[in-house]
Amino acid sequence: MVIRILDHVQQCSSYEDGEVIYKLISGPVANGQDVSLSFAGVDALPSAFVNASIVRLVEVATLSAIRQHLKILDSTKQINELIRNRIAFVETQQKGL
Repeated sequence: MVIRILDHVQQCSSYEDGEVIYKLISGPVANGQDVSLSFAGVDALPSAFVNASIVRLVEVATLSAIRQHLKILDSTKQINELIRNRIAFVETQQKGL
């Protein structure tokens, strides 16, 4: 399943925008389905969007399952680094460090 973000939100600038995407991907990821998020047309994201759309997936799946089933497409270096950093932060918290 490929979800083009801008087909579902006008912009990626708020937590609320991220919640729209979370509602689309949380069920499939939790059920072990592969989901690809396309950031085509998106140049940059705030952490609030990433927290709401991707980081919250830890509520329904393990980090390992998220890494296995969620793919990021058509993204920029800023988007990739932000997602990677937010996931690393959650991983550190889960380890109790």
